[in-house]
Amino acid sequence: MTVSFRRAHAAPLLLIGALACSSGGSAPTEAPSPAAPPADVTPVAVELAPAPSFDATATGNGWVDGSATAETSTRYFREVSGTRGQAFELKGEATGDEKNKACGTDWRASTARSVVLVTPDAGKGTVGFTLNATATARRGHWRTKATLSCTTLNATEAQAATMARGQAWITIGGGATDRDQLVIETSGSTTGEWALSVTDTTGQKFATTQVGTTLVAPVPGAGRYSVAASVTARAATAEGKDSVTQRLRATVKVSSLRNALASAAGTSPLRNLDLSFAVEVPASALADPMAAALAGYQPCATKPGCAGKVSDLAVSAASVWAAGGSAVVELTLVGKKRTPMAVRLVGAPEARLDSLRLVNLRLSDGQPQVSKKKDLSAAVALFAARASLVAAPLTPRSTAAEAQLRERFPVRVGDLCLNPPSAPATFLGTMPAPDSTAFRAVFGLTPTPLQPCGRSN
Repeated sequence: MTVSFRRAHAAPLLLIGALACSSGGSAPTEAPSPAAPPADVTPVAVELAPAPSFDATATGNGWVDGSATAETSTRYFREVSGTRGQAFELKGEATGDEKNKACGTDWRASTARSVVLVTPDAGKGTVGFTLNATATARRGHWRTKATLSCTTLNATEAQAATMARGQAWITIGGGATDRDQLVIETSGSTTGEWALSVTDTTGQKFATTQVGTTLVAPVPGAGRYSVAASVTARAATAEGKDSVTQRLRATVKVSSLRNALASAAGTSPLRNLDLSFAVEVPASALADPMAAALAGYQPCATKPGCAGKVSDLAVSAASVWAAGGSAVVELTLVGKKRTPMAVRLVGAPEARLDSLRLVNLRLSDGQPQVSKKKDLSAAVALFAARASLVAAPLTPRSTAAEAQLRERFPVRVGDLCLNPPSAPATFLGTMPAPDSTAFRAVFGLTPTPLQPCGRSN
């Protein structure tokens, strides 16, 4: 199992009660349960993210524009906002004045028509809209009198344009430092004018990366974001075309990567979008072997020893508990002519070779009765070094928990997928377990980047 230790942001310290364990040799003296964790205990090393949420609604608007006449241009232009969550439709039409100019009955009116339709759509964890923009232009003609008959044929051109615009407002819940990615599926016509933007409430734009036919926009943490898109259709009867129609249709669908991960994994991702699993290790799994390893151990008995009068110093009891992101070890030191004394150590839990160990054990602050005596400090350092050799097994529980999490992959997000990494899980740190008698060792899996489904890592 890959080993690393990362510290997260500070969080309230949690305390697990001390579990006293006896050792061989003289009659054991139970170490007193601490009233509070030491002041130099590391805050919680793994800060789990709150459950994400995804609330969104969509609306539409648009404009129409066109002209259809021989001499005097008739144009229309409107842009209005629709009602959120409801379809938006806008139509416009212009007709030429060929009838008023015609000699006889051989004439046809030029026309320009524009239609906008925006249909919002919201599902579970998704929001989007469908854009329809249709522009139609038809040429007109009329005859004028030449000499005695209506023989001269005149043609008129027409043109039309229409823009359909949809906007989805998305509110992402969670922590302010959470990372997320908006996954934006787009489909429909590839012709015409197309635009898409992702912004927050201040107007700040976020870049998108295309993965297959999907756009991915990383966004920082919880907040409110806008995904807006538009299509513009244009039609004109120039170059001898009698009638021209352009119909554009585009669909936009937005989802949240964090929300999709939480739904698939059954647990909230970490702040950096890693997925985690936890293994609980009873404090006794460290305290019992630690007491056995220290029983009868007199590190200062052999000269030159530790100096001073600590040659017969031994440990009669050992307690281990979790406090925040640290481990606390309390040793009861005894000697033939010494009153039993409780000494407190703090250290960092670390996963190594599929086991949990306590590393960097050192004397906790606020114990002047020890730190002011060099011989006693030296003895305590030797006890701490031996205690650091003790390990509590993590397997097979960690192996089973990791395999269970990997079975949830691939995670599909729109038409993209996240696959599990080929590397093993990474140890992130510990926190006190809810029942106050164990360490909770947390491991993380970093999924692959989003990629088209079916593609291997």
